[in-house]
Amino acid sequence: MVRTRRFERGVTALIPTPSLLRRDFLKQIAIGSGAFGTYIMPRIARAIETSKARSCIYILLQGGLSPYESFDPKPEAPAEYRGEFKHASTSVPGVIFSEHIPLLSQRLKNRFSIVRSAYHPSPSHNEALHMVLTGWPCPDASVEKKNRNENPGIGSVIAKLRAPNKPGLPAYVCIPHSGQLGSRVHYASASYLGSRYEPLDSGMVPESATELYKLPSDLGPNPAIPRGRLRDRIALRNQISASEDEYLKQAYEMLNLDSAAQAFDLNREPLAMRQRYGANGMGQQALLSRRLVEAGVPFTLVNFSLNQVKGQDWDTHEQNFKLMKNDLLPPMDRAVSVLLDDLSERGLLDSTLVVVSGEFGRTPKINPNAGRDHWPNVFSVLMAGGGIKPGIVLGSSTQNGAEVRTRPVHMYEILATIYQQLGVSTDAVFHDLSNRPMPVLSKPMRAVEELL
Repeated sequence: MVRTRRFERGVTALIPTPSLLRRDFLKQIAIGSGAFGTYIMPRIARAIETSKARSCIYILLQGGLSPYESFDPKPEAPAEYRGEFKHASTSVPGVIFSEHIPLLSQRLKNRFSIVRSAYHPSPSHNEALHMVLTGWPCPDASVEKKNRNENPGIGSVIAKLRAPNKPGLPAYVCIPHSGQLGSRVHYASASYLGSRYEPLDSGMVPESATELYKLPSDLGPNPAIPRGRLRDRIALRNQISASEDEYLKQAYEMLNLDSAAQAFDLNREPLAMRQRYGANGMGQQALLSRRLVEAGVPFTLVNFSLNQVKGQDWDTHEQNFKLMKNDLLPPMDRAVSVLLDDLSERGLLDSTLVVVSGEFGRTPKINPNAGRDHWPNVFSVLMAGGGIKPGIVLGSSTQNGAEVRTRPVHMYEILATIYQQLGVSTDAVFHDLSNRPMPVLSKPMRAVEELL
């Protein structure tokens, strides 16, 4: 079933119900009416039909990953740029990574590709996070005070234009939550698209392989209400109100079916699997993201951080080398490597796009506190699965890592690639609360074709 939804100021579009499966959705949107149905929805239908990926896991290294200490070391640069770490060979001849990500180094040839020339214009956390998570520049400094984004997050856009891959599931999940900068802002939220496209937050994930995970309270009915009684209540409400709100319908479906609760139930995983991913927050977050993909959630945003509350671990202004060596790189290296292996072993990697990125990189020159500061001029992004060719190192930075040398890749091109691989056309246009047309990206961008 597809219902026609009226936007503000009378703009209409066809909205899939959460229970609508992919094939039925495509049949319905192909016969949409009006200008939106005539021009936009057929494009969306074609894009979904030909999409390479059914799901995406976007791992955000909030704070900003240093390429020098990870995917783009500079062993020939002066010491004040080079840093303390040694480099190591990868499975692609002639390509080197940091010595502290050995597992990813082994998997470059067969599992993923790296963009070494990503960039955008802003060194501010607020503006950079807004751009990375929405595809739009941050409109002004007051956005942080408003505690919300002015444009919908990419997960909300995907949730609007794609139904969940199976009934009874959310279309968009955030691990552990949708907030950034200690939850001061929520750039991953739905903005003017409305509450039905907000993400479902997983809550804090265990920081060990044995600790029990408490499922989100939204996923289960009140234990005092028997399942049969809940179904009777839903049926009664449907008799009274034929115009049931889709958001409520999704909520009922998630309560009545066990799909979502089972998908989130990390406690069902064998101890050996939880240990394989890593007995820490990053490892358990990665494992939960795999469970969600396997269940049928189209988009999962993961904030890879040991401090899941603040989420700014990668902002290494001080003690960069100590933190990266002892706390950050080892669990990230293991969690991402095992995630890619596990998805491949389950036959899911080809249909699951995995992206790993910070909101920017770090300064070329080491500061007096043995740290690196914000640097948007050039940074690295990992991309895997979902139609991405493995073993490619795209673009390069200058000898000291300060600027892009070859093939600049704007971060919006990365987002365009995510949209394209998931079947979301970047031609799609929404209308905000003032009825202004709003494309999904603020600038026309093409996917990174060299990786496809």
